[in-house]
Amino acid sequence: MTTSCCPDNSWGSPLHVSHGTKSLDGARGELCKIGPSKDLEMYVSRPRVGGASQKALCVLTDVYGLQSRLFAICDKLAADLQLTVVALDTFRGETKDMHLDDFKEWLGSHPFERDEISAKDDKSAVYPVKEDIESCFEFLLDTYNINSSDVGVAGFCWGVWAMTKACEMKLFRCAVGFHPSIKIESMVFGGDQEAITKKAADNAPILLCVAGNDLDNLKPSQGGALANIIAKSKTKDTGDNDKAAPRCVEFPEMMHGWVSRGDTSIEKVKEDAEAALNLSVDFLRRWM
Repeated sequence: MTTSCCPDNSWGSPLHVSHGTKSLDGARGELCKIGPSKDLEMYVSRPRVGGASQKALCVLTDVYGLQSRLFAICDKLAADLQLTVVALDTFRGETKDMHLDDFKEWLGSHPFERDEISAKDDKSAVYPVKEDIESCFEFLLDTYNINSSDVGVAGFCWGVWAMTKACEMKLFRCAVGFHPSIKIESMVFGGDQEAITKKAADNAPILLCVAGNDLDNLKPSQGGALANIIAKSKTKDTGDNDKAAPRCVEFPEMMHGWVSRGDTSIEKVKEDAEAALNLSVDFLRRWM
């Protein structure tokens, strides 16, 4: 198994990140910093028309952090769902491209909980995801009076692993993920992908949009173990509403990363990125 969170032949860095920029041009939201040390940057988007409900969506990024394509996705979700969307830069401005030689170790410095690292490690250099989520919850309550019980989550690549860990601990009411890298649980932390997925799926309804080169364990067409776990989860019965059913949806012509990093000047990439986001809107609308 590769030591990268992304499979071979995946989309790489977003174009503007490759050129060292992070632009808010055209974005509807704003950047702010939160947390005990004010070092957790966050993009906040709220609908301009009609006002936001007392609900929110937390976005956990891929290994390229905050970038303009992600801002546009957050703006779309905020407008379509009429809620507050917050995207967290848990990597503190760093990206995969800065850690090509120590990528696995870099991911290991971002465990879900602080006690997941060895006692001999320097805990001052560790940024547990759960603590960042808790800082986000505090911000949402203090700023918009939104309770944590009214927050859903969306994840991209690495962020789907973090999302799954969070749902395992009942931190979010529902979850959507794109081109998942749940394998980080076993690759970096020596855990069990199936175990965390089962607990997460039993605690929250989950929708995953899966690329053609993602692992087979995520694909219903391949009898994937994780796909089966999500489809058979104990979350609330959706009746005849297929759009709300917990499931994995395959996009066989897409490469990993297409939603947040794919070249949307290519018509099929644009079409399937929009399709995945619209599926997530339908799903979140049912469960939020």
